[in-house]
Amino acid sequence: ETRSDNPHDICTQKSFNARCTESNAATNASDGVDYAVGTMIWTLFDYYGEPPVGGPEVSSTYGQFDLCGFPKAAAFWYRAQWLLSVPDGPDKTFATHGAHEVHLVESWESPDSFPSTRGNKTRSVHAYSSAPAIELLVNGKSQGVRAVTTMRQGPGSYAEWKSVPWEAGSITAVARDASGKAVASTSRHTNRPAAALSLSIDAPSPLTGTGSALLLDGQDAALLRASVLDSAGHVVHLASNNISFRVVSGPGFVQGTHNGDPHCHDPNNAPWHLAYHGLVRAVIRVTSTAARSTRERALLAQIDEHGPMSAGSVDNAQVEPIVVEASTPGFRSVQISIPVS
Repeated sequence: ETRSDNPHDICTQKSFNARCTESNAATNASDGVDYAVGTMIWTLFDYYGEPPVGGPEVSSTYGQFDLCGFPKAAAFWYRAQWLLSVPDGPDKTFATHGAHEVHLVESWESPDSFPSTRGNKTRSVHAYSSAPAIELLVNGKSQGVRAVTTMRQGPGSYAEWKSVPWEAGSITAVARDASGKAVASTSRHTNRPAAALSLSIDAPSPLTGTGSALLLDGQDAALLRASVLDSAGHVVHLASNNISFRVVSGPGFVQGTHNGDPHCHDPNNAPWHLAYHGLVRAVIRVTSTAARSTRERALLAQIDEHGPMSAGSVDNAQVEPIVVEASTPGFRSVQISIPVS
């Protein structure tokens, strides 16, 4: 869009959404040209320092993933452009067998929920897909079909609906192939009041390719995800509950927490954090060195005077799972067990 049409506003977060990514000269310069074998994007993750506009941010915002590793909109755009749109072959990391996906960028909350749109009766909606067309439905009523192309073919790598009448309920994006057949769909729902807390493991997990258990080497760490849910089980996108973590049992401790908000100034080593978009990350590090040999522990104890390596040659055969509890005022606490080996 920004190469052949008016941008709607300045891109202060260059990798936050498709429009900014598509307009990024660093991306466009080498994507799809015959003389380049690939494109390198800075960066995959947000990182501390280099805020985009010199405001109250404490980190960059250029990553496809935030400081916690939660995916931002750009992650799904790159997945559609650089994975699902690429034919299976020897130069592709893994086969996707012609599968298509579709991603809705926005939540479906009232325009009055956001200062910049308060008083409006409509919302703008964007969707990404590897399919050539996307249809948007609001509570089952079609808002039209938009064509989508790959970025290497030119602008138009995302679908946009401006001034969509807002009404409580749900929006659904349906990806369609060249014949009009539905090949993928996804929905967003207007949230009900926050009702519960959930806790899940992003790593270690076979679903994320990070194994099935933590290694008791004194260094391995788990990535937990705490989510604020409504009564329907959907993440409450505007929730900002203060969520605390503690290790109930097992060889672990809370190394740190965060919520991915680049404006957050809360300490990272605290066992609590306010939710951002309904999510909080906790990092749980192992305290046992049972997986290391006696010689390794003795050597590492010489440099790790205050950490788990300080036990030196003392054997530590503690192998029970690490049980972690998450809590927030007003909700029932939840626990999860992290396997160790």
